[in-house]
Amino acid sequence: MPRFIDFLRSDAMWQAQYRDQSLNARKCRAVLARLIQQTESQTFDPNKLQIICTYTPLQALLAYFWASQTGMLAAVVSPRGLAKLIEGLAVETIGQLWVPKGHRLPLEHLPMSVCRIDLSFDDVTDAPIPTAAAHAARLVFCTSGTTGKAKRVVHSEQVLLSNAKVVSDYLHLQASDRSYCVFPLQYMYGLSTTLCSLWSDSHIMYNEFVQPDHIANDVVNHHITLLPILGEWSPALVQNWQARGYQPQRLLLINASDRLLYQQAQALLPFASEFWNNLGQTESAPRIFAVNLSQIEDLTTVSHQGIIAAGRPVHPEIRLRLSQQHDQQTGVLQYQTPFCMLGYLQDNGSLVAPATWIDSGDLFHQGADGLWFWIGRDSHTIKVQGELISLRTVTDQLLQHQEISGVGYTTNAKGELCAFVESDTDSEGFRIELSRLLFNSLRGRRASVRIVESLPRTESGKIDYYHLNQSVAAVQAQSPTHS
Repeated sequence: MPRFIDFLRSDAMWQAQYRDQSLNARKCRAVLARLIQQTESQTFDPNKLQIICTYTPLQALLAYFWASQTGMLAAVVSPRGLAKLIEGLAVETIGQLWVPKGHRLPLEHLPMSVCRIDLSFDDVTDAPIPTAAAHAARLVFCTSGTTGKAKRVVHSEQVLLSNAKVVSDYLHLQASDRSYCVFPLQYMYGLSTTLCSLWSDSHIMYNEFVQPDHIANDVVNHHITLLPILGEWSPALVQNWQARGYQPQRLLLINASDRLLYQQAQALLPFASEFWNNLGQTESAPRIFAVNLSQIEDLTTVSHQGIIAAGRPVHPEIRLRLSQQHDQQTGVLQYQTPFCMLGYLQDNGSLVAPATWIDSGDLFHQGADGLWFWIGRDSHTIKVQGELISLRTVTDQLLQHQEISGVGYTTNAKGELCAFVESDTDSEGFRIELSRLLFNSLRGRRASVRIVESLPRTESGKIDYYHLNQSVAAVQAQSPTHS
């Protein structure tokens, strides 16, 4: 089965770019040769987690190649993601924390030993393909942790590469393609986009998570042909491209958000040679579902309650079923997939294997023609007068106000819903208007609205519900009514 190290062959033509730096197979081989020499006295205990903290996308890519070459149990993390990874993790289960030279330590007080490594590649000479360990690397990823403590998901590098090959094949990627990615490589979508570029021997350009208008400019200026997007970028992308008269011959758009709204997809379709909706989880590898919207004449036929279908299974061995059903076609999705994780890494270093059927925690609707529709997180769906209402639907209505840039939810001690609205506008009239909209959306169910300047967010831009709940709990604890 494939491994990262396989992409360092002498005839590999892929190229990765970040700002004014570029990385290719030749430079990777040279850096790995130097790392092997630098760490030749080290033995990597397969049962201890090696943590590689990286500060740029190109460093992260080098870290994955190194993990593959050594066959490590490894977690590639950003400085921001380190605390989440090691929270509760027993120190004796950690091997080393590896930090690139020239960067500050990610945390002031570190419970493990730190080793500095040289990941520079500006002036390197070619080296042969390094000998790889007999066993594949096991890679550890943290879930986003938006609803609770993040889980540590362990995957075989071979399974991740196999899943990405499926994606690269159905996208029909070519060596001439140019991908653009603002999603971190430490998470599934950024890694999958990178792996697709490696499989197709093509070019990938990285950037930080920036304003959609800047992304739209980069797509035009750098002749991008593959762009993973969030649905909420749609208005800014469309406005920019219409103003510039942008008419690309080839542009593959891929939705990277949990759900894609009908209006978002309809607005973006004219600019896409292909527009793919898809969905996966950290536990499943990046893809379970996919559908090519460019082949659909009428998007209403692949929509349910205004949300575009996640798609059909991307592999014939993926099996699906519904549990905790709310009706015959709606329930919590459970799945089996050949790209499944190895298990969850526990605080004591043990690995808990997945259940035969993995519970996604997401509500799905099974539609016609083999299509599956994502409704929302089961924990983010409430029942009002016998009808299921996704808080995503409420969010979509609130986001129609241009003054609102984000919405999060908690419940108070009485179990009543509270919507936290991210906005610079904080007038009494605006709050009353939003409260009335929430009241109508929830069929008269009691709820409150609180306007805040900013909401806590994860590295990938999602609302961080875990930290939102923590901050609300802290405020309630300081309140006289809770003393």
